[in-house]
Amino acid sequence: MFALRFTTRRHRVWMSAAVTWLLLLGCKSSQGRSLSAQASGSCHSKIFWFMATTTSSSLGYWRLAKIALLSAKETSPNLVPVLIYGGVQDAASPEALDNIVWFREHGGIVYHHNLTFGPDLQRVVDKGLRDSKWIRDVEGTYMRLDIPVIMPHLLKQLEERKPGSTKYINQELALYTDADVMFYHEMNPCQMDKPEIMAIGPEMDRDNGSWEDMNKNSGVLLINLKGLSEVLPAMMDYSNEKDWDFKVTDQSLINEYFPQKDIHHRVLDRLSDAYNWKGYWGCSPRIAITHWHGPKPERCMPCFVEHRSKYSADKEAHVTGCKCPAAYNELWRRAMKVDGGGLYAKMMSDQAEYALHMSEPIATDKH
Repeated sequence: MFALRFTTRRHRVWMSAAVTWLLLLGCKSSQGRSLSAQASGSCHSKIFWFMATTTSSSLGYWRLAKIALLSAKETSPNLVPVLIYGGVQDAASPEALDNIVWFREHGGIVYHHNLTFGPDLQRVVDKGLRDSKWIRDVEGTYMRLDIPVIMPHLLKQLEERKPGSTKYINQELALYTDADVMFYHEMNPCQMDKPEIMAIGPEMDRDNGSWEDMNKNSGVLLINLKGLSEVLPAMMDYSNEKDWDFKVTDQSLINEYFPQKDIHHRVLDRLSDAYNWKGYWGCSPRIAITHWHGPKPERCMPCFVEHRSKYSADKEAHVTGCKCPAAYNELWRRAMKVDGGGLYAKMMSDQAEYALHMSEPIATDKH
């Protein structure tokens, strides 16, 4: 599939969509409330897509971000990719600086930003509740909450550099994803309803109980910039009351705050499952974004795929052979049950081909 991707733009997008359709058939569609894909009159043709990294991010994280960018460029020309870069700029390693240059050369915007609520995190350290390393560990994950603050400054910078360059960019919505995603279909802002605050998808189980009670995954968010900015002060108050004691950083904050702590008890809009599709959900023609939730292409997944052919004879071969966390083993069992690990195998193949385009390997550790 991938050998044909880098021919002409028109042909490679058609080939990608056609072959993807053939390879991703056969899974049940999602249930429950979700944002529809109906266009609503006139709208802007582009939308900012944000990822976040910091000076302490690993090289593996950077590789995933670069692959996400390549896949977005191939399938989603309506996205304007922005990498939020946090931390002390002078502390960036030579490798990180090289990656920043690469990201810009491949059409991305790199925007340096320090968390507006960084002093709140520092107070937690000053109380002795966390060590100083904790801030470096969590600042990248919390960056998504500052996107409403970043947007006006980013728009101003772009306009100063090139007047009129932001005319066709949607200034009400923004897309955020973690770095460990790949795009498979076009993301068109004209086909997305605007959520009240943000649209978010489910964690692992798509149909386990009511949407209000379901655990949610913040790896992909469609953000109403005005809506989120209005609720952020109260979210910050709640976080400070808890001394930012969240098991899964921003994701736990979001799950705890909505709807129980929100003054209006609002339930967040459900993002279509297609925009945060997990490999263990199996194949589907609806997939727009795949998310490496759990096993990663550089950790455990190469070994899982290697043991795929042995699964029918020994359903625990991956456990003894790969020595991965129990939670990862369970997700692989789900994948094998739903489609024999087919979607994961395809995702690994696409990752490897994108890595070749970057002239560097992705999976360096089978375990």
